[in-house]
Amino acid sequence: LKFDTYRQLEDLIKRRSLPRAIAIVEALQARLPNDPEVRQWQALIYQQWGRQLIQERKLNQARAYLKKALKTDPHNKSLWTEVNNDFRRMETHL
Repeated sequence: LKFDTYRQLEDLIKRRSLPRAIAIVEALQARLPNDPEVRQWQALIYQQWGRQLIQERKLNQARAYLKKALKTDPHNKSLWTEVNNDFRRMETHL
């Protein structure tokens, strides 16, 4: 289940179908709530969606998803770096 879902999520990310990826990863997280890989995938997808929302200039929504990414996987240092870069990008759109 996890491996198949991971492949599906990879495909959705490549196609930029992030709302669908969010729905799938949230359902997987509900089934495997203590799985650190699932939590990491979920945070990554939230961050990617936040980044896309920045490009669409939907800054309030972007901010919410970037914060959600950090809350989902708070100990992921590379995620923090990426989210900080995204917040800096947001400042240029203000």
